[in-house]
Parts: sequence; C-alpha cells; structure tokens
Amino acid sequence: MRDVGKNRGLSCKNCGAPVTSEICPFCGAVTGMVTAQADMQYPVLQCKEATLNFWTVAFPAIFAFSFGFFGFAFPFLFAKSGSEEMGTVLLISIPFALIGVVAFIIMLRPIIRFLILKSKGTRVTAKVYGYVDDNVLINDQPAQVVKLLVYTPEGYRFVTYQLGTTDQPYGINTEIELLVYKDIFMIEKQQKHYIKWN
Repeated sequence: MRDVGKNRGLSCKNCGAPVTSEICPFCGAVTGMVTAQADMQYPVLQCKEATLNFWTVAFPAIFAFSFGFFGFAFPFLFAKSGSEEMGTVLLISIPFALIGVVAFIIMLRPIIRFLILKSKGTRVTAKVYGYVDDNVLINDQPAQVVKLLVYTPEGYRFVTYQLGTTDQPYGINTEIELLVYKDIFMIEKQQKHYIKWN
C-alpha cells in the first residue's frame, strides 16, 4: 500500500510547488516521485491491453499446443487403435486438454484485441507519468505497468497499462501514441525509441 506520509513536505525542485505526483501540475517538471507513492489526480480507466510479444502470445502458445496435443491427440490415437484402456487415457488426457484450452484462450485474447484496434481503433496521445511493478514475474523480475494520462470526452483520465515486459521503454513526461477502442488500448510499437527513465 502507498505510504501517503512520504508525500508530505515534498516540493518541486523547479518551481517549489507541493509535490503529489510524478509530474508537477504547475510547471510540468519531472518531480522524481516514485509512481507507487504518487496520488491519483484523475479517475483510472479500465484497460484491456492488446500487447503482442513473446510473453503474451508465444509463451501461452507453447502451452496451448503442447498440452493440447497430449489432451486431444492421444485419445484420438487410442480410439483408432481400439485400445481397451480408453477410459484411463481419457481420464489422464482431460487435465492436459483443459490446460491447452485455457492457454489457447490466453494467447487469443491479445490477438483479437489487436485486430479490433486495427479495424476500429482511434489514435490518441498519452503522457507517460511513471511505472509500477506488476504482480506478474518474468524471469524472476516483475513485469512493468506504465501509468499514462489521456484526455477523454469526460476529461483527463489515467490508464495503467500492463507492458508484458520488465523494460521501462518510455521516458517520463514524454508523449506516446495509443490506439483506443472502448476499453481496449495498445501502445504503437514504433514508439520504442523513447529513452528509458532511470
């Protein structure tokens, strides 16, 4: 949980205003505040990411096809051979089949979202506010969630976007382009040239 006490007494090094977020609302300077300790100045939008990378597509695909093969192909092969142990084979195959189906759905979700955004999405500009650690670990490192400020017809809103990677590829206080359709968001991939914020 965020320690609100750490925010008290902090001031912007550029203009001297009280600091409550990663970017000073008065002068626009980067304050150096850690995102996990920052106040949410605006409501947070629900975000369904359309991130296509190894961890969101290829990794679940490995499970989908390997477990799916054992779950569906083995019973089919035993049925063709007329084996009397078909009941046991089916019992063993069901968990493999279920894992394969779940992994396939996980793999398919970002792909479907990507296709929806490419056909119906609108481009909007977002400002990068900071990063927090996700609950997901990749190679024992926490994946990153980027905090973005976007302007909507209802006013400014924050979006917390799961990157599906341990990198922090966008500089704080830089602007990036998003494709948006309803609650589906995708960061345009050609924006990777933004410097990493340390």
